[in-house]
Amino acid sequence: MTEAKVVERMNKRSEEMATKVNNLILYGIYKVLGAGARGLGNSIGEELLHAMMEEYGLSFEGSNDPQELLNRFTEVMINTFGFAEKGKIDVKGNKVTLKLDNPMDLYALQLLAKKGMKPVLYPMANAIAVAIKKFSGKNALIKDIRVNEKHVEVDMLILG
Repeated sequence: MTEAKVVERMNKRSEEMATKVNNLILYGIYKVLGAGARGLGNSIGEELLHAMMEEYGLSFEGSNDPQELLNRFTEVMINTFGFAEKGKIDVKGNKVTLKLDNPMDLYALQLLAKKGMKPVLYPMANAIAVAIKKFSGKNALIKDIRVNEKHVEVDMLILG
């Protein structure tokens, strides 16, 4: 009988490979839960926002301007988390649009699109919705998630 071989990593862990594995896990969750994944959004958003605030210094103090506050969110999301190559959150009245170039989860979202499944959950948008609630007291609804070859766009609506 052959004994189990212990394998130790010889090379530095590839960030690209770790991201791909996490994307496959996310894709599997989407595939199993389908529209039921929407219920996870608030919880995931709360955890992401908590980490951004407690561990990485995101603050909503000192301004009432939603665009300025969401610009702070974008700074942490892009420069600290490295979530995408480039991104912006644009506020126009009660409409909010998140646009991310080459985000970490693009691969999973593209797999969904190939299978004809429309994403109903977008973790960073969920964190934005929680942030909006935190600094304005208003709820934000994710209206549409569009996945393209190089970027993801999420349309949100601030209610009330």
